[in-house]
Amino acid sequence: MKHVKPIVLSSSLFLALSALLVSCGDDGGSSSGPVGARRVATVDDAGPCNAKNDEETIFVGEEKEPWWCDASTGTWTRLGGDEGDSSEELSSEGASSGKGSSVNKSSSSSKKKSSSSSSSSSSSSSSSSSSSSSSSSSSSSSSSYNGIIDCSGKTYASGDHNMSVTVDGKKRTFIMHVPSAYKGDAPVPLVVDYHPIGGSGQQQMNGTTYKALTDPEGVISLYPDGTAKGSGGGAMGSMPGWNVGPCCSNDDDVKFTRTMVDFVKEKVCIDPKRIYATGFSMGSGMALHAACFMSDLFAAVSAGGMDLNRTNSAQCNPVRPISVIAFRGTADNVCRYEGGDSGFNDGLNFLGAQSNFQFWAERNGCEGVATTNADGCQEYSNCRDGVKVVLCTKQSGGHEQPNGNVGWPFLKQFTLP
Repeated sequence: MKHVKPIVLSSSLFLALSALLVSCGDDGGSSSGPVGARRVATVDDAGPCNAKNDEETIFVGEEKEPWWCDASTGTWTRLGGDEGDSSEELSSEGASSGKGSSVNKSSSSSKKKSSSSSSSSSSSSSSSSSSSSSSSSSSSSSSSYNGIIDCSGKTYASGDHNMSVTVDGKKRTFIMHVPSAYKGDAPVPLVVDYHPIGGSGQQQMNGTTYKALTDPEGVISLYPDGTAKGSGGGAMGSMPGWNVGPCCSNDDDVKFTRTMVDFVKEKVCIDPKRIYATGFSMGSGMALHAACFMSDLFAAVSAGGMDLNRTNSAQCNPVRPISVIAFRGTADNVCRYEGGDSGFNDGLNFLGAQSNFQFWAERNGCEGVATTNADGCQEYSNCRDGVKVVLCTKQSGGHEQPNGNVGWPFLKQFTLP
């Protein structure tokens, strides 16, 4: 089935439609112009969509909700409420994998007008700060965004694209990887993959275990470059890293991440409810940092080879419960499994794998005791809003990338509320 291309109502167009309704009267009818308009009590009362006239509009109920008829599918699509909203948040059954989401009239007549809206900016100097209130609905209930996503013009050549944004006056760079499976005709997940200390986005892209799994699904992945702290950063000060505590950058990597994601959303068609973070070593620390301070942006995070430290964990206050999976080796000689001082004179003192696991269980309001799941990992599954907290321990394992074969199936089961 073809899908409806979403229509954006300007305020002037909406006023014009409203005036048209008044001239037609409550009993319906159409104007002599190209747009027909009539009024019904419910969408069901409108009957089948008139496939011969793709500009027909109906107004539903006392709120005069405008709906538009798509000739190619014969379905009604809500354009917004009487204040001239440009889109309506729909339930998951209204979601679509096409360039827009069409609404089946029989299921949409009971939908309430959405009071939420989302915005993104392509301005690379924007602070891109955002927040989200906690939700009582499960974050794992659906794999698609409950709204209209316009993919028009967001096809993009496959390959690795070097990009940059400006944050606080500084140029920040990253790679946007577009797999050949991405077609630009449907919203796809986005994975932000952070590199280890002293590394780069290119290095992480070459070493991650996630890309081989996400590429066939058309998932876009980003590989940002960290910055060095310089003097005062101890032995790590001269190496590109992330601002996750006393070490190893002075830059605002939360703002960088938000700006980068907003920039990319203008280029490719991203499902804003399916954005995930992962990374290795200090990049893993940044992914956990993201869970603390960007739980409104990321649906779930995966970490490998590092835990929260005592500085950022003390400030960690996610705005909602967020699912976390961590991969740790008992013989890790870089970030020790039992935690403690890093040993690199950088001020980092880690919680340790088990304490990090318990930290997230407490933050997410998990109840009961951890059980062993099908992957042999410890798991808290009775947590607020349907989130989960998982620790995968590799006996005698070293400092290793997270296991994408376990991590990706875990991440993609969760969406933002």
